[in-house]
Amino acid sequence: MSTDLLTDESCGLRERKKRETRRALNLAALDLVEEKGFAAVTTEEIASRAGVSARTFFNYFPSKEAAVIGTTAEELESYAAALEEDVHGETPLESLRRILASMLAPSSIDKELRARRRRILLGEPSLAPALVGNNIRIENALTAALERRLGVRPGASLEARLTVAVAIAAVRACIEHQQNGGSGRLERNIDQAFERIGAGLR
Repeated sequence: MSTDLLTDESCGLRERKKRETRRALNLAALDLVEEKGFAAVTTEEIASRAGVSARTFFNYFPSKEAAVIGTTAEELESYAAALEEDVHGETPLESLRRILASMLAPSSIDKELRARRRRILLGEPSLAPALVGNNIRIENALTAALERRLGVRPGASLEARLTVAVAIAAVRACIEHQQNGGSGRLERNIDQAFERIGAGLR
């Protein structure tokens, strides 16, 4: 077996272990909030429930709010890197459609977990500022990536922020439509939404 193959395998194992730890911390945070209420939960308890040290907790999430929401800085960086890459023949809006779809893919987050997280967030008003802040972080990271892709200075053009904001709003609208008993499959509704806004955002 070659050294390169060993390296690839070890990197794959490390990445899988990191994903498993991240998920364990997120699930532990959700479990504890459901059991005790958000205010009564500590980062130490979340770490203990997930079977890791308090120090390890902070390698993945900066706060207990972040652990409940589940988005990591590492994930933000990967989404931004994917958008910054100029795929031949793909418009920025099409790239955003692909990247936002990957956030919703079963391999990223299952429907039951998403619904559970949403229920907990809606039931804990104190988490609202953290959720808003998380959404802003995602939007800012994607906007900065698109600015780099378009070769414009940060804030020099409205195009990047408008494109990202509209794309995120389209996906959010489709999710809300689905969760409120709307017709159609989520993936197809997202496709249709992007087709409609695509005519105005080249």
